Amino acid sequence: MSSRISFPRLVPAVLAFFAAVSVSPPAWPQNAVPPEPPLVTEGQAQPGANTLDLSSPRATIRTFFEAMGAVQAGSTERIEEAIACLYLDEELTGEDRLDQGAKAAHELYAVLDALQFVMTDIAEEVQGQNYTAELGSGETPVSLKLHRYEDGRWRFSSRTTEESSLEELRETVVEDEGEKETEGPGFVEALKSPRATMQTFIRGMNETDGLTQADALQALDLAYVHASVREETGKELAFQLKWVLDRVKRVEYSELPPESERPAFFFLRDSGGNIVLDVIEEEGEEPGEKAWKFTQATLEGLDALYLKYKDRVLAEGVDDRGQQAPFAVRMRDWLYDNDVQFLLKRTLYLQNWQWLGLFLVIVAGMTLSRILAFLLLAAIHRRFSRQAYTLNKKLGQGFVKPIRIALMAWFWLLGLTLLGAPPEARLYLKFAALAITAAGAIWALYRLIDIVGNYMAERAARSANKFDDLLVPIVTRSLKVFIVVVAVVMLAQQTGHDPTTIFAGLGLGGLAFALAGRDVVANVFGSFTILLDRPFQIGDWVKIGDIDGSVESVGIRSTRVRTFYNSLITVPNSELVNATVDNMGARRYRRIKTTLSIAYDTPPETIEAFCEGIRELIRRHPYTRKDYFHVYFNQFAAASLEILLYCFVETPDWGTELRERHRLFSDIVRVAQRLGVEFAFPTQTLYMRQEKKPEHGGAPSDPEAAFTLGRQQAQAIVEELLGSTGEKPPPVSFQPPPPNPAPADQRGEDTAP
Repeated sequence: MSSRISFPRLVPAVLAFFAAVSVSPPAWPQNAVPPEPPLVTEGQAQPGANTLDLSSPRATIRTFFEAMGAVQAGSTERIEEAIACLYLDEELTGEDRLDQGAKAAHELYAVLDALQFVMTDIAEEVQGQNYTAELGSGETPVSLKLHRYEDGRWRFSSRTTEESSLEELRETVVEDEGEKETEGPGFVEALKSPRATMQTFIRGMNETDGLTQADALQALDLAYVHASVREETGKELAFQLKWVLDRVKRVEYSELPPESERPAFFFLRDSGGNIVLDVIEEEGEEPGEKAWKFTQATLEGLDALYLKYKDRVLAEGVDDRGQQAPFAVRMRDWLYDNDVQFLLKRTLYLQNWQWLGLFLVIVAGMTLSRILAFLLLAAIHRRFSRQAYTLNKKLGQGFVKPIRIALMAWFWLLGLTLLGAPPEARLYLKFAALAITAAGAIWALYRLIDIVGNYMAERAARSANKFDDLLVPIVTRSLKVFIVVVAVVMLAQQTGHDPTTIFAGLGLGGLAFALAGRDVVANVFGSFTILLDRPFQIGDWVKIGDIDGSVESVGIRSTRVRTFYNSLITVPNSELVNATVDNMGARRYRRIKTTLSIAYDTPPETIEAFCEGIRELIRRHPYTRKDYFHVYFNQFAAASLEILLYCFVETPDWGTELRERHRLFSDIVRVAQRLGVEFAFPTQTLYMRQEKKPEHGGAPSDPEAAFTLGRQQAQAIVEELLGSTGEKPPPVSFQPPPPNPAPADQRGEDTAP
């Protein structure tokens, strides 16, 4: 058939592809005949999954063999079905009948399970009431006696189920088998022989007797398939294998070898391919542990074998559970049935329909990711708007872009599982989708942390506590590191690597890291010390050695200080542990200490008024400390009288301090102007006078008289200011002085002489 195809023929094929995606084809081709129900003896419904059939010796042995096999697999409720195949003393009832029947059933099954026999060799129709089944391929076959009882059912006779008879049968089997163990040492129990493996596979695919499809996959030698795509590849191969087995013939477990140590077993030799079981070393298990599995060559040739058998009806007696075929298998079947050869042609690693599906998956991923990202961003906006927070547009766009990429790759990842690509191509495609998903997710989480961190920082700025301003950057960076670690572990799991090996490598390299990066470790511990001791907070003015500036941020490794000439200094946190930190920002009060120089010709009364005016300014300014300040005439300088101003302002930062200092000094200048106080500046006064003898008319020439005059003047001055009582003035008080009494004329008193 020519590989060229016209456009009018391609359009129906594409439309048919969409129809196949939206409508699931049936589990078997439309021209196949569904299985007919097995032969059932009237009124003999069994309590398990199958139907009890005791209509002939062959049916009885088959029913007993399959029921006990299910019991061994864990479906213990089917023991009643097995007991129904045995003749037991009619006097036994209740628990006694169940216990004795179960014991006899297990012993008889141990004999049958050690034998390999062809089920069709056992008679289906018998004229008489008794039948002896000769089973086994040894020189001395095992003889089992069956009897048809009055109800028309065939059961193992009492001669077979007696304890002595069962012991003799077991001894015969052991002798014929060369006294070998049924299970070879080092074999997985569920896969210990070709018979056990076939039972595990079929029961797992049918999901009966407590087994699932995951158990069935253990029967396939998928070691050649990478672990990350092993499960999805195994499901497609398992379905195809089960499909072929159900159409070749009914699998009689008794015909399969029960031995563990034997050559490879060929279940099917066909021109389309072979179905072979062989001993395989278990991957990742203890050394020496082995299992019987369907070989790699069998699995690699399943496509051709499946195409040969896909249109055949079920073999007679097969119990088909109607498993749902994987999408890729259904799609290929539909294309074959509709003869769309162009889409089935392989180009590079994939068939054309798979390339078309890959394109549709990419388009769908891009479209859906944009829609979901838009809805997610809208939800985030609504969430933050309830908290009175406006999301920064740049941060929002920075979050949407990576989340859109992650969602797009995630949709690709889901779509790739439907295409049924070969394991190698599937591995590369899945790894690429996983890598893009992980990268987009990490990037998106980074941006999300920035959004949350910005929101937390804004809330922290509104609070009076400064510790949260210090904590938010460290928490933000720690979350980013945590996200990277989690992403690495998840990516390792998806690509088939054991995360414990990664952590083990980190543990071994931890010592070298600690030795080679001691400074880094010291800086990390220094950051925890800063968090615990809290020597400063974000925005504090600190002095650390020669560094003088405001704390801008605290990280895991270092602290950044913005100097007052706007440079940024990075200080390793390890240095802060032992450094002397002078936290100027932690001051409750900021001191003002200065000297006011006034002219020498200022009268003492004016000096007193000026000093008291400054004190009143301190009492009335909102930021000044009211309980401790000093304003006094303090020193005679060379060119001025100096007044000491010593007070404090309670301000949160340096800018407020400068503003309040400016306000106080400006008001002092205004008070000086109103009181006529002149501020001094360095001057020299030159006196010009005639040379003559100075006259001192203010003081007598007699020393004793001069001393007396000086004491009298000083006493008059002190009594004028402090009174004549001689009481000691109290210590300095910072309480506001009492209000001055009103003038007499304002009090209504007569001021006339």
